[in-house]
Amino acid sequence: MIQRTVAELALPYRDPFVIQSFSFGIDEAGKPLSDGSDIDSFERSACFIAGLRGDEVQQTFVCARLVARLTEMEQAGLLAPGKLVMVIPCANPASMGIGWRFWPGDKTDINRMFPGYDKGEATQRVAAALFEHVSGYRYGVHFASFYLQGDFLPHVRVMHGPGSDGNNGADFGLPFVLHHVPGSFDTTTLHYNWRLWDTEAYSLYTKETELVDEESAENIVRSVLRFLNARGIVNWPDHRGYRSTQLGESVLVAVQTSTGGIFCPHVQLGDVIRKGHALASIVDPLNGSVKETLHAPCDGAVFYKARTPLVNEQTLAFQIVPPNVDDTSGSGIRGNFLDPEA
Repeated sequence: MIQRTVAELALPYRDPFVIQSFSFGIDEAGKPLSDGSDIDSFERSACFIAGLRGDEVQQTFVCARLVARLTEMEQAGLLAPGKLVMVIPCANPASMGIGWRFWPGDKTDINRMFPGYDKGEATQRVAAALFEHVSGYRYGVHFASFYLQGDFLPHVRVMHGPGSDGNNGADFGLPFVLHHVPGSFDTTTLHYNWRLWDTEAYSLYTKETELVDEESAENIVRSVLRFLNARGIVNWPDHRGYRSTQLGESVLVAVQTSTGGIFCPHVQLGDVIRKGHALASIVDPLNGSVKETLHAPCDGAVFYKARTPLVNEQTLAFQIVPPNVDDTSGSGIRGNFLDPEA
């Protein structure tokens, strides 16, 4: 394993901003990577990155678990010779150190700055350094988070647009592969630019963001190893996981509030519900009366659930996967509540 500094910036009143990468591989003689290895002779096979936002603690934890697992596998000789795998667990330690989602200085978003500009503002320079380091890999995986407070069933998102869709993420073995049709707002994300520069890119979503969930983290790590095994990068045979359902984001049925108050959900992620099922109550915070009861507009399974004590009008409370979704349903249509990597 080789540990390198991807980017470093001096910060006022704080320790320097430093992004670290961890690279893994085995040469043709079976020797693991070390500081003296000729890393340029390796094929850039797969790159994993997390923590572009300071609240993505779960995503960073997943990458840390992945680093530990790949370290063991490298020492055991379970990586394919000549294949390079790189992991960047935390791409924004400055924001994570103070628990802010965006950049501390001006609240800009690194994931809206790609491919970056090395003479621009701080986040543009960080994005430029990152993109130089992660470009050229055959596969790129971003452990992303949603812009609204809430939890998802673990899934893969594939962005349409430039580049190749590969096998649409089925090799991860997660329950769902969602297809996202990009708009102009997406063109400065890491996912889009990876694809623009011929990297087969995926975004993985786990259950939590600012909280750590060890069970879902382990499930995501196993899904990554399934993907790497299917692509011939590691030797880690495991069961194939789920037979992924592929669907477009526009197929998801949104349930929004029509009033504000205390949000009291009655269902959990993954619950199978019928049309008319009571999903949540909106309670008046002053007198405790129920102002609104949210009902399921269709049969299906709870895919997304808001996790916030207070809601306003038109808050996205739930997303439901309807039953019997066709593999190609809505795959070319932009859905509601777009730009999931915002």
